[in-house]
Amino acid sequence: MKKLSIYITMLLAASLTACNEDFNEGVASPQSYGQEEAAGKITFAATGVDPINLGNVSEESVVVAVFTAPVVQEETTFSYKMKLDNKVTLDVNSEGYVTTENLQDAVGQIYGIRPVERTMKAVLIAYVTSGKSVYAVPAEEFELKVTPKAPEIESAYYINGSLTWEQNVAFSNTSGDPYANSVFTTTVPAVITDNTGAEDAYFLIKSNSGKSLGVADADNDALEGNLVLSEAAKPIKISGGDYKSVKISINMMEGTYKIEKITDAPYLWIPGNHQGWAPSQAPTLFNPEGNKAHWGMSELNGGFKFTAQPYWPNNSNGGVDYGYDYFTSKEGIANDGGNLSLPQGIYYMIVNLDDKYVSATEITSMDIIGTAVGGWENGKELTYDATEKCWTLNTEMTAGDFKLRVNSTWDPNISFGGTLDAPTPFSNDNIVMDASGNYTIKFYLSSRLVLIKE
Repeated sequence: MKKLSIYITMLLAASLTACNEDFNEGVASPQSYGQEEAAGKITFAATGVDPINLGNVSEESVVVAVFTAPVVQEETTFSYKMKLDNKVTLDVNSEGYVTTENLQDAVGQIYGIRPVERTMKAVLIAYVTSGKSVYAVPAEEFELKVTPKAPEIESAYYINGSLTWEQNVAFSNTSGDPYANSVFTTTVPAVITDNTGAEDAYFLIKSNSGKSLGVADADNDALEGNLVLSEAAKPIKISGGDYKSVKISINMMEGTYKIEKITDAPYLWIPGNHQGWAPSQAPTLFNPEGNKAHWGMSELNGGFKFTAQPYWPNNSNGGVDYGYDYFTSKEGIANDGGNLSLPQGIYYMIVNLDDKYVSATEITSMDIIGTAVGGWENGKELTYDATEKCWTLNTEMTAGDFKLRVNSTWDPNISFGGTLDAPTPFSNDNIVMDASGNYTIKFYLSSRLVLIKE
């Protein structure tokens, strides 16, 4: 026993001299014995394993190191731990295995759960117990490469179906990194064609890469449930009823959806020559809570009106529409037989029904400006995509602030601040970008902002 203690003491001193960390913190100091010749050489070495992809591991444990127990000539017991990046410690069994769950959690603590291969510095430590003494013997550092298990979360998702009249409508997210926040949301008007209430509606969810998400049962109209990722996925059904708007949330980490039926519809619809005079399929202006005005952006081409509901008023279903004669203050808008009228173009509009005021500013350009894209001196111009009805730009972004500007000016109420998930011209706050990288920016006419990380 004396010979063993002397040798382990010598080995421990030599090993720890070359290490920056005190692996013996909280471990009993070795006992002291007189000088005796060491009984034999104790060795401890460990090597790494091939890269581990936890998405392909179905077992409860996975091997993280190859090693043999330290060679001793006395009766001892051994236990093992592994330090990863000097931040997380894992229990390792005598065959070099850790539990899959613990390894997943460790990588998540250090890097997050994005399914990207992470290279970590690993140090395996043997704890040698002899009597009442415990000695920590670290092996040489090696690399451990691990890809955490996680669903592939894309940066953009869209709803498509009768709920949105077949148009792709983007979900919003509060983060530039979908693994930092995997919940996407969108709120849209319900399918209403008269005053009898909302009709049944169906929708699928499409990812940016074109994958389809839906449900397994086409007749299931549950307001929450599990998503199915498959080309055979069935559309999600929303039964009709007494509501006017629908909020849809998807949690892509959990693979679930939730639907909320909302009795309010803070919109004005814009039927007109630009879309066939069909209110239920028309673009909308939005009325923020606590604000008197509706606002929004739309393509226009000649005559149009505003309606307070997604159908034309008549004697049987009531309703209200607003034409040229309703407004006492009209900035740059012509009269077309009682309709409002503007030349073909894209317009930013504000409508205050109480004050009978309407204004339209033609959007000739859109740019992004701020510390997130290089500074506040010069903006980067986005290009309009007429097919997708959005302004788009591919650029490097860093964590910082930014705004989106109409016509590259700081004119009041036509620069968009607020938050990533709800840009608005009525906020003085800058939009905060929380993740650096190369992004494709898409800013839709519906005012939804999508950042697609490359």
